[in-house]
Amino acid sequence: MMFSGAPAAGSAVRNLLIATIGAYLLQVIPVVGAYVLRYGALVPSAVFSHGQAWRLLTYLFLHDLYTPFHLFFNMLALWMFGVELESMWGAGKFYRFYLVTGVGSALLSFIMWDSTIIGASGAILGLLTAYAWYFPNRTILMFFIFPVPVRLAVLIIGLISLFLARTGGGTIAHLTHLGGIVAALAYLKFERPVADWLDGAAGYFRERRTRSDSAQQAADDRYFENVIDPILKRISDHGMDSLTSKEKETLRDASKKHRGMWRGKKVVPGDFR
Repeated sequence: MMFSGAPAAGSAVRNLLIATIGAYLLQVIPVVGAYVLRYGALVPSAVFSHGQAWRLLTYLFLHDLYTPFHLFFNMLALWMFGVELESMWGAGKFYRFYLVTGVGSALLSFIMWDSTIIGASGAILGLLTAYAWYFPNRTILMFFIFPVPVRLAVLIIGLISLFLARTGGGTIAHLTHLGGIVAALAYLKFERPVADWLDGAAGYFRERRTRSDSAQQAADDRYFENVIDPILKRISDHGMDSLTSKEKETLRDASKKHRGMWRGKKVVPGDFR
């Protein structure tokens, strides 16, 4: 289409391809495949009623064995759109976006309470949405036939998914597709403000911790100067036997709580009995 000369797949795209195809091969194995599908598919009622939150992610890696083209087209799109996005974002952000849009598409599927939902289509449509966000005028062959700008392709797919979700057309989880688009748009729009807020919050707590540590250090210094130094001077001048029981107890406590403060002192605390 428009991907001649595209960079080689990065680690994130490659690992997601391997994981998804590997999960499909597990599904092919008798008994094992049934177990993987039973506990890996997204079933909203199981997530909400039984706390099986892992399904929000695992369903992305499972596909219908009877429609292998579903897997093929999803993986083709992952490579076609994911390679350039990973090259731009880096592997860490790519993983985060893929999984966030996958979970976001799953959340919009909760209206289908007892349905069994599988497939990476929600996350893949999230990638397509991100591609349209950054490269809106790039042309793709929609349905491998019609050349359209990628932004228009996302709009058409979104409208089709919304219409079919409202009418209940077909057996495809159209709400999941729509959820991937919505989650991607929310992520792209609010990622920077949220990241800035988190950075600001982290900076505030770091500064607060620094001030707290500085205040504690100052208090420790004052305690050592006003309480410990006089006791150490008495030991230096008159020996350990000159200390009262209370002073020995004070040194024992100080040696446990403020061990680092003894460095550089002439008298090193020992067993104050």
